[in-house]
Amino acid sequence: MLSSHDHTILVVDDFESIRKVISETLNRHGFTTVHARNGKDALDILQKGYHKIDLILSDYNMPDMSGFDLLKEVKSSQELKKHPFILLTSETNTEKKKQAKEAGLDAWIEKPYKIESFISLIKYNIDKSKKDVSI
Repeated sequence: MLSSHDHTILVVDDFESIRKVISETLNRHGFTTVHARNGKDALDILQKGYHKIDLILSDYNMPDMSGFDLLKEVKSSQELKKHPFILLTSETNTEKKKQAKEAGLDAWIEKPYKIESFISLIKYNIDKSKKDVSI
């Protein structure tokens, strides 16, 4: 599995306190983080510097553009679709989860979560995306 060093995760959540807690956890495990407060801000960051982001970690329910709408935009873009996309959410609706999987979601993590499982899933999805690159 790849080392977490030199990997950047885009953390998308409308609550600054949540972004801060998630980022601190990721930073302690060697990841670099970039923040966005909603899907629109995240999409702007991705379009300007998509090659620097290794994984997108987004909340589901946010104003202006939800995590689900961001997921659909990312997975429909030739430049962005290779990015692993994880929803980290308190949303428990199974129909929404099914729709997200159908739209190309890589993983769904429900809050609260165990840090060890959270970090393992992030590393797994980054590692998987690097192996999926055509030779």
